[in-house]
Amino acid sequence: MITYRCDGCGVELAQNALRYTVTIDVRAAYDQIEVGLADLMRDHRAEMIRLIERLKHQRPQEIEESVYKNIKLDLCPSCQRAFLRNPLRFHPEQGTDDAGVDIDAFLRSLGMGDESEGESDTT
Repeated sequence: MITYRCDGCGVELAQNALRYTVTIDVRAAYDQIEVGLADLMRDHRAEMIRLIERLKHQRPQEIEESVYKNIKLDLCPSCQRAFLRNPLRFHPEQGTDDAGVDIDAFLRSLGMGDESEGESDTT
């Protein structure tokens, strides 16, 4: 028998129990650029070398997540309602409007990141 666990509160959900799935795609935003003849003619080697030097000191996962991250959650009905009330501050214990909820710690508790990610500044 397949069982699911609510990623919000941890309650076990039976195979046919009502549950909700949330899919979050986090993508780096960019503005469309215009490429001119001068851009096509210049030597990009030095830029590529600088970029490689900067990236070689970062973990591959960190580089990947700075561009794209997909998060999938299974939620019980109670956590689904809490998520819909305030998706950016969703937390299973939500009932009060506590602005001190640490989203990064919540995602780490779900195994979606490690402890050092919250300490590094990727600006």
